Order: sequence, then C-alpha cells, then structure tokens
Amino acid sequence: MFMMLLALSAVARAWGGVLVYAAGDVAQCKSDPQKSAAAQTAKMIPPEAMVFVVGDTTYPLADRATLESCYTPTWGQFRSRTYAVPGNHDYVDGSPKDFLDYFGARVPQRTWFRAKVGDWWVIGLDSNLSGAALDEQQSWLDAQLQEIAGDGQCVLAMWHHPVFSTGLHRKDGGRMRPAWAALEKAGADLVLNGHEHFYESFGPKDALGNADPTGMREIIAGTGGAHLFDLSVVRGAKSFARVHGLLELHLEKDHYEYAFRTLEGRVRDSGSSQCRRVSLSGQKDSVAR
Repeated sequence: MFMMLLALSAVARAWGGVLVYAAGDVAQCKSDPQKSAAAQTAKMIPPEAMVFVVGDTTYPLADRATLESCYTPTWGQFRSRTYAVPGNHDYVDGSPKDFLDYFGARVPQRTWFRAKVGDWWVIGLDSNLSGAALDEQQSWLDAQLQEIAGDGQCVLAMWHHPVFSTGLHRKDGGRMRPAWAALEKAGADLVLNGHEHFYESFGPKDALGNADPTGMREIIAGTGGAHLFDLSVVRGAKSFARVHGLLELHLEKDHYEYAFRTLEGRVRDSGSSQCRRVSLSGQKDSVAR
C-alpha cells in the first residue's frame, strides 16, 4: 500500500501543471462536419485540456458563416478554453475581423496577446502582418519581454507561419525572424506553428537558427483536420509525420513535456525540457547568495 501511495504521489506531481492540446489548419467540411477530420481530432481533446490553435481555423476562409458551419460543430465546443492566433485563411478580404469576433474574450481585439496559462506566459503573434503593423507588433513583443524579464516563468509563443521548416512553405515565415530572435534571447522555451499541413519538430536553436542544446524549440502541428497535401523536401527536422493528430503539452512550473499523438493513438514524437528562464533565475539566485 505504501508503495502504491508513493506511485500515485509521483503521478500527481508529474501532471501538476496545465494540459494543452495544440494544432492548426483545423476545420475543412465538404458536407457533414461530423464526418470531417476535425471532428475526429476533436474527440482526442479531454475535458480538462486547454486548446491552442495556431491558425487557419477553417477552410477555404474563416468567414463567420464557415466558422459557424464547420468549426462550431467540431472544435467550437472548446472555444471557452481556446487561445488562437490567425493564419492566412483567417483573413477575409484582408481583415481578421470575423476571426476576432468569433474567438471573443480569449483573443483581444488585435491579433497578438500575452496571457498567463498556469505558471506559463503564452504569447500569441500574427505572422500575416507586414510593414508598419509588423513593426508595431515587434515593438510590443520587445516591451512585453522586457516587462517579464527575470520573473523566472516559462514562456511559450505561437504564430502561424514557421520560421524553420523542411516543407514547401519553408520560406513563408521569414518575416518572423526578429520575433524568434527576441524570444530566444529572452529565454523563451517553445514556439508553436502551423501552415505546413504536417507535423514537424526541431531540436533547440539559437537566435540565428543554429543548433544549440540550450536554445528554443520549434514545433509545427498543421494537423488539426485540414487536407494533408504538404511535403517535406529538405533535411533538418528532429521528427516528421504527415498524418492528422494533435500536439499534447504538459506545461509544468519548471519544465514541459510534449508528445504528438495521431488519430490512432500512436505517439510519433515526444520529448521534454527544463524551462530556460527558470534555470537562469535559479543561477542568478545562487550568485546572489
């Protein structure tokens, strides 16, 4: 009995943070939404989980009618516990208004945000911006990172177009390199993306994108339910899978664990890491003593 209690205690500690399921490129309904792949991935999400959507909520466009007819019957049931960032298909006639109106209070009336989820800071960015709007977002990000500097909290960022990818769209996220560099320098831990209709993870990278075991990790999960037409065409990924499924994250106070789970329940990729800013904060405390 004593050993059983120890085992249960260990499980409780291991699952003490926030459970998150994440993906982008979600809802594509040819007819009945309940027969769509989005309906199948929705069944994977447990009642206690938060949901992160990394863009392209519906296809072909996320206008209000398509959101209501295709997203609402599938992933819409999680809307009250969803954080979402827009993809290119979430802009209708050049505007994300329908996307912002649909997701409501979880997403403020602009397409970037910072929110506290458990012990983590979650930073959502809009990779569709350019020019002055992109500069404004970058200035906002720099200010946010300065504001939370030294607090020792873990940081996750998410946007649609990946900076690094082996896919056909591997150059689409180039405008987000300054955001990547700022986050990496600030000690952020994870960047989540979609856009490529596959799953892909990378080893940690530094501000320039070079492999660095103490750097920041990027994970692409464009596998929420839309058609899987994209291909990996160059080398460099830690793991690659062209199947529908979801990224499962356990966001603990000082570390994270991740696993990519397919519709069939198979784990195709997994890993864990200590939070970088927690380590830096601990080092500073030790020096101060």
